[in-house]
Amino acid sequence: MSFDVGDKVVYPHHGAATIEKREKKTAFGKRQDYLVLRLAYGDLTLMVPADNAEEIGLRDVINDEEVEEVFAVLRKKEARMPTNWSRRFKNHVEKLKSGDIYQVAEVVRNLTIRERDKGLSAGEKRMLGKARQILVSELTFALNVNEEAAEETLDEVLGKGDAPTAGDGAAQTPAERTPAEKAPGKKAAAKQAPAKKAAAKQAPAKKAAAKQAPAKKAAAKQAPAKKAAAKQAPAKKAAASTK
Repeated sequence: MSFDVGDKVVYPHHGAATIEKREKKTAFGKRQDYLVLRLAYGDLTLMVPADNAEEIGLRDVINDEEVEEVFAVLRKKEARMPTNWSRRFKNHVEKLKSGDIYQVAEVVRNLTIRERDKGLSAGEKRMLGKARQILVSELTFALNVNEEAAEETLDEVLGKGDAPTAGDGAAQTPAERTPAEKAPGKKAAAKQAPAKKAAAKQAPAKKAAAKQAPAKKAAAKQAPAKKAAAKQAPAKKAAASTK
């Protein structure tokens, strides 16, 4: 397959690009032709050896029929993913590196489903952003629309997809969660137990104090009278002596 200046192409892990020009460049003691690619995203260019461009994964943009096949992948009802984070991440990295648009679509679909159901780690959020960028860049060329329209089309197609069914790596329902995943709630309850136990021990003392409160209140009311009686006692004693 030969590529010409002005062709719309896709480069693995970078997405869609336009062949801007050809340049002769000497590398490793050999002078050869290079294709200068301008990526659809950002103001970046890449240089690819013209003689082995196809070998390193450079390809044409998908056609209308292939666009529908990509949409079918995005709408697929069942998306099986490894539950182990490192295995899942490595699996998705390999798909992105492949340059295969269908595998890139799988990454977008899988991570979108997981984001809705469980949320994503920071690393997987960046990966989803990268995968979407690659996919949208090719859709802009394949559908002959601008970036915003391609983004809207992608979101619309993803919105029609269903959550993954149960299976190896599928999202777990609350009932399927492991004891370890349920542990935080139990741990919190365990921490509260000593406080509840202490409160239970203090309850009888508080109840007894509540019963004694009226007697203490009555004693407090009688205190002034007792104090006055104590002051009058010497006078009464003196009166008794004079008699």
